Amino acid sequence: MDLPGCLALWIWALLAGSSGVLSHVLPDITDPAFIRRCVQAHNVHRSRANPPAANMRMMSWDDTLARGAQSWARHCKASHNPLLQQVGRVHPEFRRVGENIWLGSPYSAFTVESAIHTWNKEGADYTHQNQSCARVCGHYTQLMWATSYRLGCAVHVCSGGIDNFSTNPESTIFVCDYGDVGNVFGVPPYIVGLACSSCGTERCKDKLCTDPDRDKDMRYDWTPGWDFGPSSAHVPSHWLNNPRLRLPFGICWILYFYATH
Repeated sequence: MDLPGCLALWIWALLAGSSGVLSHVLPDITDPAFIRRCVQAHNVHRSRANPPAANMRMMSWDDTLARGAQSWARHCKASHNPLLQQVGRVHPEFRRVGENIWLGSPYSAFTVESAIHTWNKEGADYTHQNQSCARVCGHYTQLMWATSYRLGCAVHVCSGGIDNFSTNPESTIFVCDYGDVGNVFGVPPYIVGLACSSCGTERCKDKLCTDPDRDKDMRYDWTPGWDFGPSSAHVPSHWLNNPRLRLPFGICWILYFYATH
């Protein structure tokens, strides 16, 4: 096989199926498209609250919440960050922070929209009249928590699996953190009523309460003290451990060796 043939084999390995390298190129928390999709998916479901919400705030992105979500996602645990309820531990502005987590495998099963839609589906088991839940509703109530208006999300592939969930090397965790915190015991997620009727001085847009001054970017020079590990956007060791890549990589190396010696 000549060098052009080797390159063709390598490209095929990259593109072939969900096991290829391209399936592991994760969106970073600074990726504008990823940010837009996260914010848009949240606001679409919030604007369609059923029954209608009188005080539902529009959500916007928060870089600091995203860094916290990314830091926890790297732990690869099927549980919430235990520091969320400790005042000031996960955000310099919000005293406490809420969190939603989606787990799945392989990575190809994940999209921002499908994960958030899964949380929203829990609303079928939630009764607003008496704040009761037939099964699991915590993801839905956080998604619909009217006073939460900031979010930051991150996705991470756990090549060693996710604790108490899966040993699949493509186990995927998607974490979204929210300010201000939701799911406060004894408090309904929102006021049921005519959309935007309880916005106060805030404007109404797409059935959501919005304040341009409040929604300006919050930027802090802050990183979680418990943050560690490489960026979730880069997983080179997982690429090289991929069985689809080892053979073509070896062939290319041998051809290169004999062509240069």
